[in-house]
Amino acid sequence: MRQDVQENQVAELTDAGRLLVISHMPLAYAMAWRMKDCGVSLEDLQQEGCLGLCEAAMRYDEESGCRFATYAAHWCRKMMLQAIHSNRTTDSLQEETLRKQEQEDDEDLLRTGQQQRIDDALQCLTQQERQVVTQFYGFGCEPLNLTEIASSLGFSKMRASTIHHQALRKLKAALQKHPLEDYLTP
Repeated sequence: MRQDVQENQVAELTDAGRLLVISHMPLAYAMAWRMKDCGVSLEDLQQEGCLGLCEAAMRYDEESGCRFATYAAHWCRKMMLQAIHSNRTTDSLQEETLRKQEQEDDEDLLRTGQQQRIDDALQCLTQQERQVVTQFYGFGCEPLNLTEIASSLGFSKMRASTIHHQALRKLKAALQKHPLEDYLTP
């Protein structure tokens, strides 16, 4: 697309304007060379400098008392700085996207590790204890209260509460061997 803009600007130039652009190309190239370490390729900076020369040639008024090289330097610099700014904005967005993706990947990895630890800890429980704990905390289902769990498993509320407390003691002992906080600290 930038090539189309350049071609349109060159097409609008008069013969005198084209001569000005061609004769001042070394100026644009020298300016691009000085800015080459700003994150944009030298070729792109040179192209932006040429666009600046074209813009300057179209706007230049010989009666202004200003040399064309001085006037053109402003437009070349402006075009190059816009390209550098645009590149930095794009780079910043890409870096931010990468940073967010890495953070999400880290969180997913952390969740996977935690889920594996919880699954391993649940293996130390009896079938009844596992059912009460998974239903109470909503692992893979909607969390239920002890009354709902007791009625679904055919227990009294007191029996469901006792099983729940036994399961929590077993889980606490199992998780103390390898605390979940180990996964939460960097």
